[in-house]
Amino acid sequence: MEAFQKIAAQALSAALERDVSVTEMETPPDPTMGDLAFPCFKLSKELRKAPPAISQEVAAKLNEKPELLGGLSARAVGPYVNFTVPANLLLDQVLSPIANSGDELQFGRVAKDSRETWVVEYSSPNVAKPFMIYHFRPTGLGACIERVGRYRGYKMISINHLGDWGTQFGKLFVAHELFGADLPADPQIDDLVKIYVKLHEAIEKDATIEDRAREAFKRLEQKDPVVTANWKKCIDISMKEFKKLYSRLDVNFDHIWGESHYEGELPTLIANLKKQNILIESEGAWIVNVTDAKGQELPPCILVKKDGSSIYATRDVAAALYRFDQFKFDRMTYVVGGEQKLHFQQVFGVLRRLNAPFVDRCEHVPTGLYRFKDAKMSTRKGNFVTLNEVLSVAEDRVKTLMRERGSDEGLSSEQLDEISSKIALGAVVFHDLHSDPARDVEFDLERVVDFEGETGPYLQYAHTRCLSLMRKAEKEGLKPSLENAKKRLTQDSEIALVRVMGQFPKALERTLDTRKAVPLAHFLVELARSFGTFYRDCQVVSEDRELSEARLELVDATRKLLNEGLRLLGIPRPTQM
Repeated sequence: MEAFQKIAAQALSAALERDVSVTEMETPPDPTMGDLAFPCFKLSKELRKAPPAISQEVAAKLNEKPELLGGLSARAVGPYVNFTVPANLLLDQVLSPIANSGDELQFGRVAKDSRETWVVEYSSPNVAKPFMIYHFRPTGLGACIERVGRYRGYKMISINHLGDWGTQFGKLFVAHELFGADLPADPQIDDLVKIYVKLHEAIEKDATIEDRAREAFKRLEQKDPVVTANWKKCIDISMKEFKKLYSRLDVNFDHIWGESHYEGELPTLIANLKKQNILIESEGAWIVNVTDAKGQELPPCILVKKDGSSIYATRDVAAALYRFDQFKFDRMTYVVGGEQKLHFQQVFGVLRRLNAPFVDRCEHVPTGLYRFKDAKMSTRKGNFVTLNEVLSVAEDRVKTLMRERGSDEGLSSEQLDEISSKIALGAVVFHDLHSDPARDVEFDLERVVDFEGETGPYLQYAHTRCLSLMRKAEKEGLKPSLENAKKRLTQDSEIALVRVMGQFPKALERTLDTRKAVPLAHFLVELARSFGTFYRDCQVVSEDRELSEARLELVDATRKLLNEGLRLLGIPRPTQM
């Protein structure tokens, strides 16, 4: 549809005698109204006419010179000029490139690294703590932005900024000293949490223990070998669990750089801030007075505490400078919880005081919190629910539904476990990504794993139905045929399905523009719905071989788009359900 947007924009430019950008083109809410729409509201003041009158005049001008339309048709619909792409052009410009793609879909793909360099920081779990459900929100969204960005030609650089530094590691060292004998031979994250909790209980009885912890962190900053060895062990234990989760989520990073990675940058940063009189002393600490992008004063940003240690704001400032030096990025996006809004305003404020040339290219994309409707989870505090717990509950529900539907017949327990795991993961991922990431999300188990409606399992089922049809056709000796598709596809539901397919590139670009997965998620739902209508109205495999192979081309194209769209969202594609 991008090619048609250009044609429509050029035609409008000629008719209006002013430049019209493709970004001004919209998609009508109802496909029967057309494929593209140009709103005339902005022209009302300039032309001193009502938008509906303007749209009537513009449509008339366009129809007087059909050569401008390149085969499109134009008509006025209220205050819009709407354009419809004829079936033959849709089949040629939309279905053909999808059909001609091999296993790696090319439709809507932009040449690798042909666009800007874009750094995305996401996930950022804390070392020595379980991977909580609230870490999943920035992980899922950040990974989606990265995948879609690569597909659309950006040079994407992904960074996992681990919380692997700070006074908590001094506490962990003391916890090992006091309670290390309680740890098993091969400790897990949960074991580290237990001795951390024990330490806090001990601190309530003996406040001097906290002083020991502060001293231990100072020793870590000074590279004390004993404290450093303990710290590294905590990181190794944590990364072992994180890697399992990332593998399951199909999430990969170009760089896993924790806060500690930037420790060597801090002395130079602090010295530079002092030299420029940006860093000033206040009640024993060192702070920077900062403002937001609009010049509004913010609370001062503390960079050095009274005891001389740095905080994570210090390391974030150093990290931004380091990354720009390494990558010369055109934009950098932090996908992090909304509770960190002030933190990033302050960090950007410090960068602004330093006259960092890239500060206006930095942005914080906030994510909301989880609320649990399910009784099993609602009794827990949301911040203490792990991703593994949520996935386990979802898997149990999926197995129950499969047994009720009879979908488990003929499956071994191992096969049932594998399929239910993929469906549960798809359900949780889609539930998160199809809603506004900045808003809190309610986890309603019944709705999340529903096999109908706007859910991950619904999309996965549409994909498996396509695979089933392709297998059935293969047994009949049939195969998709683009040549037959161009000759025989004329039914309304057939062409409507191709029209939806044509929105794929725009959905991807909207995902990047908004930094939300919502446009892609909604596109896939609409694609699955349109495919359902086509499947209901049109018999795919029939005695008419030519028509069967024409319709199989539609099925295969749907399969390719669903497969790629689900991959970009991070949703597994089971071969049966």
